[in-house]
Amino acid sequence: MDRLNAIRLLQALIAAGKDSSAPMAKAWINKKAWEIGLERYELATVLGYAGNEGWIVDPREGWISLTSKGEAAARCK
Repeated sequence: MDRLNAIRLLQALIAAGKDSSAPMAKAWINKKAWEIGLERYELATVLGYAGNEGWIVDPREGWISLTSKGEAAARCK
């Protein structure tokens, strides 16, 4: 389930115009996660899964960057 939710979140981020060119504020990601129906406790595991897969990285405190691998994962069905 974490994999599917991680892909759903990546797809929502990309649909909102984000890509690997710039980091995103975690607060904004929280908002997008809520919009697709993820609860706060689910978001932590989803972000952990996506990080372990190399789909996102934390360049600095409070920010997350999508990787090109994450962009590709979001395009897979």
